[in-house]
This record gives sequence, structure tokens and C-alpha cells, in this order.
Amino acid sequence: MRRALVVALLVLAGCPAKRAVDESDPLIQKLKAEQERLAKGGAPGGPPGSAGAPSPLAELAQQVPDTPVAVSVKEAPITVGAVTLTPRRMETAQSISGSKVKLTTTDRFVRLVVSASTTKDEALDLSKATLTQGSDVYALARDVQRVGQGSPLGASLGAGVSQDLVLYFEVPASAVGAGLSLVLPVSGGTLTAPLQ
Repeated sequence: MRRALVVALLVLAGCPAKRAVDESDPLIQKLKAEQERLAKGGAPGGPPGSAGAPSPLAELAQQVPDTPVAVSVKEAPITVGAVTLTPRRMETAQSISGSKVKLTTTDRFVRLVVSASTTKDEALDLSKATLTQGSDVYALARDVQRVGQGSPLGASLGAGVSQDLVLYFEVPASAVGAGLSLVLPVSGGTLTAPLQ
């Protein structure tokens, strides 16, 4: 009998009494609102009244691949020290695809091709290349450089040999216009090539 009483007390202690739900509790109100939103066909996980709108990048990534847009450049050679750079081509796009990866931006990717030559053997550190427009500075986009198969960041130029260098940047659409320049430190100083 005593043993049965102990077992009955243990069973009762393990079963908490039902408590009344406080309908004014903010968590309960949020849960009810979410339940109503889902019942109306809303997507799970969004705020009440939202249909779970995808992010702008997700929308861009689902679109048909965008065609790069050619932008005219000033093809004037600029020389600093032994190095001469001549801008050749510039394209902008919102997506860059590699063999296994696709990168998308809400801004613009800029693919810049410049012809480089030197009067002596020269090593260029392309990781220090920037695009400038007024006081705005845009660094080389290293991840895009790899995916888009741009030039190696450590480029070596042989004396008297002209070589095309491919550089990728990520800039706002408004930056592609007047006053845009390529800036690249070289052994003789800093080379600034106006592009537009």
C-alpha cells in the first residue's frame, strides 16, 4: 500500500497541471497571426502579411543569363616608367559565370581589357589595380577575377612584348561614365589611364 502511494505521487508529480493560455501574451499573438497567414497561402518564415518575396539577388540569379554590354573606352596609351598601358575594351554585366560558379550583383561587374607593354622585364601586382571616379575608388574584385578567368594577380611582362590583361571590378551602375579611370601602381610610379 505504501509502495502504491509513492508510485501514485511520482506519477502525479510527473504530470504537470494544464495551465490556461494567456491570450494577451505577445508570443501567442504572433503564433496565431502566423497560423492565419499560412492558412491564407502565405509562405512559411516571413512576417505576417508577407508572401515571402525573394531577395533582389535571388531574382537576378534566376533570370536568363544577361548579355554583357560593351562600353566605349579611350584607347590612348599611358606610359609611366618602363610600362605602357592602352585600354582596349570594357564590358559591364550583372552576372559572371565560371565553369562551376555564377556570381551575380545588383550593381555592375566591369570587365576591362588593357594592352600592357614594357621596355624591360616587369612584374605587375594587379591586386592593387583600382577604378576611380572623382573621390570614389573601386578595388579589383578578386572573387570575380577568379571566376571570370581574369589575368593572374601577379602578371609578368617581358621586355618588348605586348600582353592583354583582363581585370574585373564591381561598381555601381552610375560609376560607368565620364571620369572613370584605371589606376595601377608600377615600378616607376602610379599609372592612371582615363577610360571615358
